[in-house]
Amino acid sequence: MSYRYHEVNFSDYAIELHGVQYDAREIEASVRECVAAAGNVCAIQPEYGGELTLILETAGASGPELARRVMGAVVDRHGLAPGTVCLVPGGELDGSGPPADTSDGAVSWRHEVLRRLRAGELTVAYRHEARPGGRSASSSTGDSPSAVVAGGGPGSDASPTQAGPGLTAEAMRTDVARLLGVEPADIDPDVDLVEFGLDSLRTMQLVNQWRRGGTELTFAELVERPVLNRWWELLAAAGPAAESGSAEPADGDPVDETEPFPLTPVQHAYWIGRRDDQVLGGVGCHFYVEFDGGAAVGTGPVDPDRLAEAVRALLRRHGLLRARFLDDGTQQIQREPAWLGLLVHDLRTAGAAEVDAALAAERDQLAHRRLAVELGEVFDLRLSLLPGGRHRLHLNFDLLVADVLSIQIILADLTRLYRAGPQADLPPLPYGFPTYLAHQESRRRPARERDREYWRKRLPDLPDGPQLPLAVEPALVETTRFQRRDHLLDPAARGRLEQLARQHGVTLPMVLATAYAEVLGAWSAEQRFLLNLPLFDREVVDPHVAWIVADFTNLLPIEVDLRESSSFRQRVRGLQEQLRAGIGHSSYTGVEVLRDLARTRTDDRIPAPVVFTSAIGMGDLVGEDVQRTFGRLGWMLSQTPQAWLDHQVTERDGGLYLVWDAVAELFPPGVLDDMFAGYLRLLDWLARDEWDGPVPALLPAAQSAVRDTANATDGRVPDRPLHVDFFDRATTDPGRAALIAADHVVSYGELADRALRIAAALRDRGIGRGDVVGVTLPKSPEQIAAVFGVLAVGAAYLPAGPEQPPAAGPGCCGGRRYGWCSPTATSPVGRTRSSWCRSRRRRPGNPSPAASRCR
Repeated sequence: MSYRYHEVNFSDYAIELHGVQYDAREIEASVRECVAAAGNVCAIQPEYGGELTLILETAGASGPELARRVMGAVVDRHGLAPGTVCLVPGGELDGSGPPADTSDGAVSWRHEVLRRLRAGELTVAYRHEARPGGRSASSSTGDSPSAVVAGGGPGSDASPTQAGPGLTAEAMRTDVARLLGVEPADIDPDVDLVEFGLDSLRTMQLVNQWRRGGTELTFAELVERPVLNRWWELLAAAGPAAESGSAEPADGDPVDETEPFPLTPVQHAYWIGRRDDQVLGGVGCHFYVEFDGGAAVGTGPVDPDRLAEAVRALLRRHGLLRARFLDDGTQQIQREPAWLGLLVHDLRTAGAAEVDAALAAERDQLAHRRLAVELGEVFDLRLSLLPGGRHRLHLNFDLLVADVLSIQIILADLTRLYRAGPQADLPPLPYGFPTYLAHQESRRRPARERDREYWRKRLPDLPDGPQLPLAVEPALVETTRFQRRDHLLDPAARGRLEQLARQHGVTLPMVLATAYAEVLGAWSAEQRFLLNLPLFDREVVDPHVAWIVADFTNLLPIEVDLRESSSFRQRVRGLQEQLRAGIGHSSYTGVEVLRDLARTRTDDRIPAPVVFTSAIGMGDLVGEDVQRTFGRLGWMLSQTPQAWLDHQVTERDGGLYLVWDAVAELFPPGVLDDMFAGYLRLLDWLARDEWDGPVPALLPAAQSAVRDTANATDGRVPDRPLHVDFFDRATTDPGRAALIAADHVVSYGELADRALRIAAALRDRGIGRGDVVGVTLPKSPEQIAAVFGVLAVGAAYLPAGPEQPPAAGPGCCGGRRYGWCSPTATSPVGRTRSSWCRSRRRRPGNPSPAASRCR
């Protein structure tokens, strides 16, 4: 029996499916671990963008049972469901020539296996295909079972129903089952698919697959309620999408990609944040990584000339690696890259101490480097040649032009270009990021206006970020430098947490995000706060988008509320529901939401400076092929302007690499160490499946004791107002620092003098005991002086935002006399910029039109 395959380009070990890249050899290794008796294993993708085919030599095992085990192993390890599994007799693949130890030899062997499969020369003992209804075919019969579909919905027994081009209800269930490695009949159409292992990455794979097939469904729609019957309702109501796979987007005018084009909201935030005048700015959104190679780690030497040529070819291939960022807030792809060439440090004859010092200096410089993006410097690579045939590769990425998947693409393409030269077989890129953005803008415009209204209504109730203990105010940090804390969660521990997450109907990323939130809450002064979650928002509207290098990131602010005691299971489910609701309204981006939120605040605090980033499901950040070529993955660091703390989760060697990158100067010594240790303890506790109870204490015992002492309220109640102690201190120690502002320090004596001048001005206007004075100044020394001045005359102060109209005051004060202090004019009292409304008493029966807003 022979099977027909279409001719396609085959690019070394790369397999691209639903917009995600995989390394064939890693998949093959997973199969060997699952099937101990397997001989040679070959993973190939016969059609570009098509299904994965696995061919393995084996004997003595039942065909259907073994094929299902293999498919399950690949799904569990890689989140990828093979379309076909071919079982061949032992030694069958030897006819293609055994896979050589060299990369080129292994590639040649893989090409030969593909050729023999296409030609029908392989003896296929059993062939399993994931078909509608879960049917499989055996090559011994030559039968080709037809696809049998069900009717009105995924759980219906009615006649076949079809909503979009080629996608029926049962075909939808079959696609989901294949992706999750289960039988279609096992999926209840009314059960949350998260219980079967569905996560956001796999949901995006389904969206991309169905969109390319001509069906218009969005990621936001699917993730908001991941239930098959609900999806079928959406599909039945949606119109067909434009056919995909062409060299141009399905809609929109042609785009001149040499012209400047707008930044995405996330790019704009990074671009503004890197400026020196921003709080915690002065740094680029930047990723630095090292690769250490040489005979000791099983890699050969790197040829500097070949490497330089590969980098130049890489920059020619990817337009955004030639982008410069203009002063007007746009970006432009240049015809020629700004890269100055490969810088090589030759330390081969240096002594050990000299080598260590040189490498340490290079790391210190590059890890905190701010690339000159205004000149087009967005990527750089350097090489250090070391004694004993060793080397170190230093790579810098500005994340203005690359998200996590793009970094994987860059490294994979660089590897292929280095090995095969500029003529390496790489997928075509008929258009780039400018065209993609223009296409998305027109597609998302209606949803954007709807989502803007959703977030506008939520703004008044959104909290700020967690109030963590700080050693210094963020505005006083002179040089923003990040430090890393990390931990590798081994494959067994990861598997245990994944299993428990499915049992409780949640995803593993949300388990980790909730644990992170619990730790933040344990150290935060506020138990209700915002957590920033990046979303990888790459919509593969056609196959080419999967290979574009750019930053497709969106942000989503998630509200965490730990004020009420509840079980961890309740917490993680609640956070997951919030995530789903937020994704359902993400066409109005999280950056825009946070920008709107900042406009409602009276200070310059960043609304959500704490971040959780998960790349679970995207495979190892650096594949084995890259490491065999350039060296083992070594030290790395990321930094994000205006962020306090960024928790990143990536896959590594089957486990999870847990990273906290934080601005070291912000936090008191030992605080981050204690928080990170508490986080790891919490993950250990979660692995014991005690989710129905509250989380254990996370604070160290010594810190808990200090808090208990500070919060004890059973002492003597003062017999005089608290502000009297302030004025006493100003009399006995006037030179002592009372306030530290961004550009000056205010002493007790100076602050008291300002307060008493304000008090005198209030008395002159008839304000006294029992009256109310509104203070609408922004947070500043002037605001504090105004508060003490009001208290000094025996009045009460009413804090309000500077945007609050003075007319709102009477409704808040009943029949009391009231006045206002606002930043609209210069007062005669020191540096305080204030205007003083004349004191007056509200007349009965004449309510303020804004009174209802003040009560």
